[in-house]
Order: sequence, then C-alpha cells, then structure tokens
Amino acid sequence: MPELTDADIRAHLDALAVPPGGFGELRHLATRLCTVQQTLAPVTAPRRLVLFAADHGPGGESGIGAAVLEVASGGAASAVLAKTTGTELVLVDIGSRCDPLRETPTYRCRNVRAGVCELVPGAALTAAEFRAAFVVGQNEAERAAKDGIKVVAADALGAGSEDAARRVGELLRERLDPAADPVPALAAVGGADLAAAAGFFAKAAELELTLLACGAFAEVAVGVAERLHSGTAARAVLEEPTPPAPLPEGRGEKGTEFFPPLPFREGGRGGRSSASEGVGALLTFLALDAAAAIVSGVARRTRAHEQVVSVRRRKVAIFTGSFDPPTTFHRRVAKLLRGRGFDEVLVRPNGPKGDTAELEHASPIHRAVMADLAFRDLPGVSVDLSDLDDGVFTPHVAFDDLHADRGEVWHVVSDEFVSGGRDGRSWIQTKWECGADAWRAGRFVVLHPEGCAPEVHDLPPACNLVEAAGHVPTADIRMRVFQGGTAHPDVPPAVEAYIRRYGLFSGTPSPRETRVRLADVRLKIVFDERNAKARGFADQFRRYETSDPTHVLALGGDGTMLQAIRDHWRLRLPFIGLNAGTLGFLMNESLPAELDGSELVLYRMPMLRVDTEAPDGKWSRALACGDAWVERESGQAAWLRVDVNGRTQVSKVVGDGLLVATPAGASSYARAMGATPVPLTAPVLTMAGSNVFLPRFWRPVALPETAGVTLTGLNHLGEPGVNPKRPLRGFVDGRSTGAVRSMDIRVSSVAAVELGFTPEFDLSSRLLRSMFPPEGM
Repeated sequence: MPELTDADIRAHLDALAVPPGGFGELRHLATRLCTVQQTLAPVTAPRRLVLFAADHGPGGESGIGAAVLEVASGGAASAVLAKTTGTELVLVDIGSRCDPLRETPTYRCRNVRAGVCELVPGAALTAAEFRAAFVVGQNEAERAAKDGIKVVAADALGAGSEDAARRVGELLRERLDPAADPVPALAAVGGADLAAAAGFFAKAAELELTLLACGAFAEVAVGVAERLHSGTAARAVLEEPTPPAPLPEGRGEKGTEFFPPLPFREGGRGGRSSASEGVGALLTFLALDAAAAIVSGVARRTRAHEQVVSVRRRKVAIFTGSFDPPTTFHRRVAKLLRGRGFDEVLVRPNGPKGDTAELEHASPIHRAVMADLAFRDLPGVSVDLSDLDDGVFTPHVAFDDLHADRGEVWHVVSDEFVSGGRDGRSWIQTKWECGADAWRAGRFVVLHPEGCAPEVHDLPPACNLVEAAGHVPTADIRMRVFQGGTAHPDVPPAVEAYIRRYGLFSGTPSPRETRVRLADVRLKIVFDERNAKARGFADQFRRYETSDPTHVLALGGDGTMLQAIRDHWRLRLPFIGLNAGTLGFLMNESLPAELDGSELVLYRMPMLRVDTEAPDGKWSRALACGDAWVERESGQAAWLRVDVNGRTQVSKVVGDGLLVATPAGASSYARAMGATPVPLTAPVLTMAGSNVFLPRFWRPVALPETAGVTLTGLNHLGEPGVNPKRPLRGFVDGRSTGAVRSMDIRVSSVAAVELGFTPEFDLSSRLLRSMFPPEGM
C-alpha cells in the first residue's frame, strides 16, 4: 500500500488552493500523478509518446501509408504538437501494409504481420504474433528507460484501432476466463498495435515509469497489460476519473483487476478518437504540466503540508550477507520487505572481513553473478556489488551515512543478532563496529522463524519484526553440493544452473569454458539497425525474442557485441554473436536455424575495471570489455610512467600512448600496436604502446590477469625539468573519458561475461585470420 495516500494529497492541495477543493479538472490529474510517483514534487519530463502503426480491415493496400509518411517526416499535426509540448515522438510500424522507410531514431519498422482483419475468422493475430508484438512494445519501454524518459504515453495510428480495442475491452470485461491463458483469445480479436502498446505499458510500469493512458485505445492497452502483468494499472494516469468496473461473478474482490470502462463514448474518451495520432495524449501532457506545477507550489506551506512531506521519507532496507549462494529464502525476504512498505531493498554481498579467506566459498566474480541472478527480476530490489568489487568489508554503522541520499536506512538482521540485547550482549552491540551506538540510533528489521518472535526486551529501540520461514544455512547447501548433491530447491533455478555450469562448491577449480545444450531458448536480440544483413538475421530469430530471455543474441560485428555487453552484462546471461560484419573475432560465422537442442561452448571472459583521475583530481569509473588506453592530446608526445601492482616498472615511456587489453580486445587496437592476439581463455592482459620512442626496442608484453596497471602522466608529477604542457586523454573501449591525469586498470572482481560459440568454432583458425586476414578485408 502506498504511504502517500489520496487523503494526504488532498490535504496538500487544499493547503494550496483557495477555496479548498479548487483547481477544477486538474485536481484529478494532480492527485493521480502524486499517487503514481509517490511524491509531492511530481515530474512530467522527459517524456515520450510512442505511436504504433497497423492496418486493420480487409484489403491489400495500406490505409495508413500516407499517415506514416507524414508522422515520420515531421509534417503531421502530432509531430508538430510534440515539438511544441517538448515531447519526444517515436513511430513504430508494427503491422502496416506499407513498405518500410529508412530507420531513424524516431522511426523503426518492427512489422509482425502486415495488416489484420479481425472480423474475418482466422484473419486476426496468432498467439505467437501477439506475443511478438508484445515484446516489441517491451523493447520500446526498455529503450525509453535507458534514454532517461520518466513519463510515457502510447497511441495507435490506424482508423480500425479503436474498433479492435473495443472488442478486446469487451472480452476483458465479460468473456475472458481468468484461469486460462488469455493470449490466444486476445490475439483472435486484437491488433498488433494494441499488443505492442500493452507490452510497452507493462514493461514501462515494471521499470517504474509513469504511464499516461489517454483515449479508448490506450486504456484498453493498459487493461491488457494489467491482465498479463499485474500492477501495470497502478502506474497509470488516466485522462479523467474512471469508476471501478463491476467484476463478473467469481472474479474476486472489486478493484483487484483493471477493466476499461465500457461502453466507450463515441469517438473515445473525451470525444477524441484513438486514431488521432496521439494528439489527445499530447494535449493531456500540457494539463499534466499544469497539475505538476500546482501540486509542487509553495503558495501556502502549512503544518499539514509539512506532515505529508515527512510521511514520504523513503524507507530503504539494507540486506547484507555472504549470499554464497543466494537462496530462495533470501528472495522471499526481499519480497516480504517490499510488501511491508519499503521503497527499496538494497542487497549488499559482504566483502572479506580480515585476512581469512574461506576456500570452499565461491570467488567474488561468481558470488556477484549469483547475486544478480537471484534478485534481478524483483521490482524495487537492487544489488550493490561495491564490497565485492573493492575487496573490503564495509561496517554496518557506515550504511546510514553511505545511503542517506536513498532514504531512511533500516538494517536487516536475523533474530540471532539481537539475542541478549537487554544485557548489552547481542551480536550487534558486541561485534559490530560502534555497535552500542548503532543499537541506540539505528533502525532494524529483525527476521525471525514462524511463530518464534524474539523477546521484546531483547529488541533495539527502533525495529520492525518480520516473520520469515524456510531459512536454510548457506553452509548446508555448500556441503550438500560438495558431497555430490544439488542445491535445488533451496536456490533459485538460475543460480542452481550457474552452480552446475561452473562446478561451484565442488572442491574443483572452476573452468574457464564449459559446454551446454540449449533448451527453451529465449532471446534478447541486439543488432546494428543500419546493417541490412544484421536486420535480416534479426527477423530470422525474432520468434525466439521475449521479455524474459535466457541468452543475448548480438548481430553485427565485434563493435555490436562489445556494445551489447556494456549495456546488458548485468543480466548475467550468455552472449551469442552472429557475424554480420567483417572479421568478427567475437562472433560465430553461423548459427543453426533451430537453437533448441543445439550445443554451445561458453567462454567466461573477464572485464576491466578502469578508474580514471582527471586533472582536477576527480575520479570516475568505467568497465571495459576489450581495452583501455591513455594517449597524447596535443602535438607533443605523451610522457608516461608505468606501475604494476603498485611498483614502478618503467619510469618513463615516450610515445603516442599505452594500452591494456583483455584477451577479447587483443585482436583489435592492441594488434594494430603490434601485439599478438591471444586465446580467449588465456589468463593474461596485453600491454602495448603506440609509436613508442623510449625506451628503445619497446615490445608489447603479456601480464598475468591478476596484475593491476597504473598509467600516469609525468607532467602531473611536479618533477623538475618536466614540461607541464603534455595533456593526456583516455579511452575505455573506444569511448573517450576526456582529459586524464592517471588511469588504474585491473580485472574486475564482479564484472565478467560468458561468450557462446558453436562447437565448430576453431579458435586457432580465428587467431590466424586475425593476424593474417584474407585479402580485401
């Protein structure tokens, strides 16, 4: 239940308005906007309207081809109004009969079926086509979130969209069996545009964007999304108040499902047709702006207003532990905490405490992967890998200051940590750093077994009790696996599969490569939209695309693969490449048309952690899949010092620059500097120089992957006689970091990636091709 209630918002609005209850029709929008965003300072920008274009009805010619051209070229009324209102407008052709246009940042063709005729039996979508369109919409929502969009709207471009939405709305309200899979029934009468809009709204709600549902089409799309992904409607702002629709008998309590109001008004809600190219949504955005400005006003700051603001102090639960491995109990706790009113649950795997290492435990990289796999799909739950990455143990008492910007910090502990609290003998009071102060001033969530709450006199002053059953010690799971058993069912399935894949807790070294047989393949497809060959491959594998992927398919060249890894490595899924470029060192030359049942060899590849110091002393951090380098920024040569593991190895290098590469990057810029490509599984880092003048006879070197390399500009050391006018700039995987003073490079303890290749992949042959490419390449 949201902490900021309608009553709180009404009290705030009444404190601003004279007379109370003023603001007219804007009051509903203001109230709903605050409820969705759970703040009295709501935002309405950046925002995006996505139009999904599809043809409806019989005929072989497109009825919306001219409209598609007008919108894509910027000449349509909606395009002009979008610019005026500061709204990004994107057009997605999801089902028209017209020829695709050249793709731009605001237009793309993702046609799943060229037109439908819902009135003819068998002529509407198949279930597979409906799901494909739904995924297209989800991808658009992910793209919007990645672009920093906060508020989204969707509409249709096509005269028959409203009629199709009406039929789907009636189906939702009257004839849809709540126990059956709704997709076949929805596909039989709906259009690809509605399916895509529903996917767009569902994913946008999951990503905690604000949804504007304006018009009949958009409201039905939210209804479909709510039916398939419960919780979507809670993020939706409707154009005007909608009374709850009655539920058919046997459908549960009122208010538990979202059904669009039926029958629709003529021409859609408010008299605006859903075929209006989104003009209604764009006009409503202006009303949202006004509502947000009013609710954020400071005309009258009253005591009631101050009380409402204090109510909205975010609550953040800090959940620490070894998570070695993370268990189903840990997932259950995170979900319980979200249900108990915490805005965010921050999972922090502990780093090493002291110098004692427990050899039977997984290495930091495997613990990081398992933590991400265990919690990645839980809304409001995030994983902080800082301690694992830095190899440190952060005292619990530091969390209050460290995460103060997130909200009110609560420490999650088990009941064992408070036992003996009345006598000052609890684990918190005696073992934690500054434990006595933390006990008095901290806030605690105390987990306890079912029906076995701790003694009230043992509890700290500020605490919440949460009953959490089913705890299994991670040591028991590790021992079971070590003895030849399985971690199932005490760990999430994805974690259990990862443990088996790399033989964790078995007492044997974890392999760098492993062979797997694919089953139930689901893909997230990433490709270069400017590459026609890559677009063709994308269409070939589109049937595997889903919002719940098991693998990431990258189509293009090595650049596409590196970008896909940078964007999606935190999904912790294997990456499969298919070459649509030139050499494609990281890509397969071909893939079987049927992926289910095929075999892959997975190579576990490291990523580089790159910490860069700017000339003003500020530090920044980035990850590199391939390489990182420092080079001269002016016409003068760079003067660099090379330190390895804290010791100076080369006191002065004069040249254009120096580079450090992983095995995956050894075949690109490093090779151009004279380095020899190495096998993908080689445990080495390559350091190469560009046009090195000193020291004489410089050659690229191979360093152990455990090495930490620091490249420092000598002009920043203040040494006598050194020319200070030798500026440097840095690059991480080809992306500029700007001016640099020094760069620390090492293999990340938490970031890695699995690259999948077919068994026919010949590493030796690929290495030879990279060193001696065929003529013409």
